[in-house]
Amino acid sequence: MLHSRPCLPFGPDPVPQGVSVLAVDSPAGELTALLSPAEGGEKGRVLVIPGFTGSKEDFTHFLPLLARAGYTSLAYSQRGQADSAAPRGRSSYRLENFVGDALAVARDLGAQTSPVHLLGHSFGGVVARAALIAEPGLFRSLTLFSSGPRAVRAGLPALLAPVLPHGRLGHAMLRRALHPDMPRTAQADPRLEMLRQRVESTSDDNLVGIARILTTYPDTSADLAATAVPVHVVHGSEDPMWPPEWYGPEVRVLGATHTVIPGAQHSAQIEAPQALADALVGFWASHPGTPAGQSSPASTPGSTPASTPAACP
Repeated sequence: MLHSRPCLPFGPDPVPQGVSVLAVDSPAGELTALLSPAEGGEKGRVLVIPGFTGSKEDFTHFLPLLARAGYTSLAYSQRGQADSAAPRGRSSYRLENFVGDALAVARDLGAQTSPVHLLGHSFGGVVARAALIAEPGLFRSLTLFSSGPRAVRAGLPALLAPVLPHGRLGHAMLRRALHPDMPRTAQADPRLEMLRQRVESTSDDNLVGIARILTTYPDTSADLAATAVPVHVVHGSEDPMWPPEWYGPEVRVLGATHTVIPGAQHSAQIEAPQALADALVGFWASHPGTPAGQSSPASTPGSTPASTPAACP
């Protein structure tokens, strides 16, 4: 990574051996990221974009599965998520802002020299499809992971619409609606405590901005198909977010590969990680990127400035 520095993990959930925590430059400022270099010869590089109310930590324990399969992967927290830079004001959380960040991180991962595989989870898939349409030459493939083709309301709290116009009190109500079971006091379990800290740290403007995008974005499948970049649509068989009957027509328009992960809900990287990894690796193997053993001449993943990690950003 050319424009990055090491930093401390967010929250107490341990980061697996071999995974680096970085801060990466973007139009928003420094976005925090997890970098997991391929073990053995590198078969390709993967950029992972997390979803609504999420962060890079949704993939902390999943990235090593991709590394063992020969893929270098980088997952970053989007603007306003967890410990990433959080510009103030709702105007900083339009779709084009998130897309600009994604393109900047992709270039830093070496996409201009060797296109990378793009993986977007839920809202991250909305960002990913828009990024691919904007600059298809940066990407070898696109995986839309638990991310439907157009705006959805059923998976968002019924409280959402009346809350959006109001100030911080309304935002607090939105947080409680999105995380009704989240404890408000420190937790002994490291993963649960990280999630609690993330709820507290994520920007109010981020929550409102993304909620508005998710409830208004149009179907861009035709534009996506016109790029001719291979697409993989993958979701859990029990995913409640987008109606399952929406996926079939989208797959046909895109000429996409379609994978359903049995028994998984909205986050198969946690609920059925090996099944998801196998599906992803199988798709990427059909659309190879960087040849095995070859690193981008721009940089070697994992090579970061020799400095002491600090809290980020």
